[in-house]
Amino acid sequence: MNKKNILMYGSLLHDIGKIIYRSGDHTFSRGTHSKLGHQFLSQFSEFKDNEVLDNVAYHHYKELSKANLDNDNTAYITYIADNIASGIDRRDIIEEGDEEYEKQLFNFDKYTPLYSVFNIVNSEKLKQTNGKFKFSNESNIEYPKTENIQYSSGNYTTLMKDMSHDLEHKLSIKEGTFPSLLQWTESLWQYVPSSTNKNQLIDISLYDHSRITCAIASCIFDYLNENNIHNYKDELFSKYENTKSFYQKEAFLLLSMDMSGIQDFIYNISGSKALKSLRSRSFYLELMLEVIVDQLLERLELTRANLLYTGGGHAYLLVSNTDKLKKKITQFNNELKKWFMSEFTTDLSLSMAFEKCSGDDLMNTSGNYRTIWRNVSSKLSDIKAHKYSAEDILKLNHFHSYGDRECKECLRSDIDINDDGLCSICEGIINISNDLRDKSFFVLSETGKLKMPFNKFISVIDYEEAEMLVQNNNQVRIYSKNKPYIGIGISTNLWMCDYDYASQNQDMREKGIGSYVDREEGVKRLGVVRADIDNLGATFISGIPEKYNSISRTATLSRQLSLFFKYELNHLLENYQITAIYSGGDDLFLIGAWDDIIEASIYINDKFKEFTLDKLTLSAGVGMFSGKYPVSKMAFETGRLEEAAKTGEKNQISLWLQEKVYNWDEFKKNILEEKLLVLQQGFSQTDEHGKAFIYKMLALLRNNEAINIARLAYLLARSKMNEDFTSKIFNWAQNDKDKNQLITALEYYIYQIREAD
Repeated sequence: MNKKNILMYGSLLHDIGKIIYRSGDHTFSRGTHSKLGHQFLSQFSEFKDNEVLDNVAYHHYKELSKANLDNDNTAYITYIADNIASGIDRRDIIEEGDEEYEKQLFNFDKYTPLYSVFNIVNSEKLKQTNGKFKFSNESNIEYPKTENIQYSSGNYTTLMKDMSHDLEHKLSIKEGTFPSLLQWTESLWQYVPSSTNKNQLIDISLYDHSRITCAIASCIFDYLNENNIHNYKDELFSKYENTKSFYQKEAFLLLSMDMSGIQDFIYNISGSKALKSLRSRSFYLELMLEVIVDQLLERLELTRANLLYTGGGHAYLLVSNTDKLKKKITQFNNELKKWFMSEFTTDLSLSMAFEKCSGDDLMNTSGNYRTIWRNVSSKLSDIKAHKYSAEDILKLNHFHSYGDRECKECLRSDIDINDDGLCSICEGIINISNDLRDKSFFVLSETGKLKMPFNKFISVIDYEEAEMLVQNNNQVRIYSKNKPYIGIGISTNLWMCDYDYASQNQDMREKGIGSYVDREEGVKRLGVVRADIDNLGATFISGIPEKYNSISRTATLSRQLSLFFKYELNHLLENYQITAIYSGGDDLFLIGAWDDIIEASIYINDKFKEFTLDKLTLSAGVGMFSGKYPVSKMAFETGRLEEAAKTGEKNQISLWLQEKVYNWDEFKKNILEEKLLVLQQGFSQTDEHGKAFIYKMLALLRNNEAINIARLAYLLARSKMNEDFTSKIFNWAQNDKDKNQLITALEYYIYQIREAD
């Protein structure tokens, strides 16, 4: 392996000994976690490269200072990267298993659980919480608990045995296998705490710490290489003044990407297959961003360890601040821009910006951490506002027109149309719709159904086809969906919310989303919900208290949110008649049976509060539409409802009309669980009052003239409803807040009982 690959493997695995140490059930001699990690990995034939093991054995100051390593040993880089990822200079830090560690056990808790990063999110406004996770190396997502949780040596022993099996039989340490190893560490280490020091927060997992250490190490390697520095020992370690000096060097770039035009591309469609192709159009853009990220990382000779976040059309990467990389980024951006202009004119585009930063900045010892994020955001906004040059505009104005023919799906007329009336993009999207439903692998190659940048195409394949491609050693990139695999050819697992009730039901598969209006009782309407996290940008920039800001904590926060929306939502939606059109890093768009949409929205909000320990909130808009209503209008009108929900204090749901905005608790407790329940129980006890009575009651409540209170009293008095029912209705009618809630409850009840039309 080349030097950089040695560093990537070594830095990713540098802390593996912590698991061995905490198991207490090993055959090795006692010692530090560094020593135990070295001994553990030395058992496996794959670890023949001593320098990979050096990164594991000598990444702390005490051991590194006594080691007799070559001046260009990559362990010196891992040492610095480990410090930056931890947010502290660890020169005097005691490590797990050290003799001093044993003496100071009162400062350490060997079996502490991993705590949630949300404990400190927005804690300057809200109280700090104490949520922690149970031990898990099987579940991809856990909810934090406030009760007492303690890990055990048995937990770590089981994990150690699982690792031993995989290292012996599944994993390979050579060129091209790094993505599998990175995937493996995520699967096994995401609920293992990186630190057991009780004086720290213990909210960074071993996986997050290890991948960020690897990302930083890769950047440092490129930076030193460009500056023709190969004596890593002198530059980074021998003299503390040199170490401190390197922390101050702007060796890194925080790179941000943002895709524009997503909403219009997904929703501005017509034609008979508009509803059926919604999910596929969303998937296309979601996968396109992943492909763009991977293509850029490949050119920069980096890995997904350097990807901090991707979702919702956004991506953040940590790369090296070198002239070579900046030239590559510029060239990549120019090629990408030409492709977007050629394929989509101005309908879709992707913008990039980057901000240089130092190790001190990433550790926030300089106090500049928030400034980095603000600056890159500001630069990106400016680039998006001036994305086309005069030359670009001239080219755009001279694109060939294909006369009166337009694509019957996206309505574009500036692109070639086939005999079926479709452009090549829409044709490809429709062609993969059924495959998306039934298959779970995507292959990126030079042939396929769906266009991607840089002359690549995407095809959807099944496991057998993926396995065959890997065995034949084809030069392709394979993605798995919602199921991590370990294999050379499988680049990465993508968490994707692809829940689709209609595809799981044989009777509904052909009609798809349109089948959700079919019902025996109640109004035949589709429900649409659009929701996103309130103030997420502010949370990333200032939601973590200044003293706790670090690159590892930001990466942890973004990964947790991404897991909730991309992965957990699939489980939360089970058994609801709903199709997830999109659910990304911070927002969602669902369509389904109208009542299931409302119930699921409440359930998602409740689970999100539980997951984030009530530190973040959602706002949502819920619309109801005929199955034949244009998709673009559904999206637009529900988007306006979502905006209405974000007025004032946010943390609200907006229903049907923009003035029907309620706090989530108010909607759930005061409307659904109180007033709607009274209506349902009251009318279920008598058959004498038909819909005319209900409509009359609703009309009187909607009219604010004072006389209508008397008319309502008269209507209720003449009815044969029980006294408890009439008393509650009359009392609610005399209070504006209760009256508005009652009106909404009545509307909901009418939608439930109205005969299917």
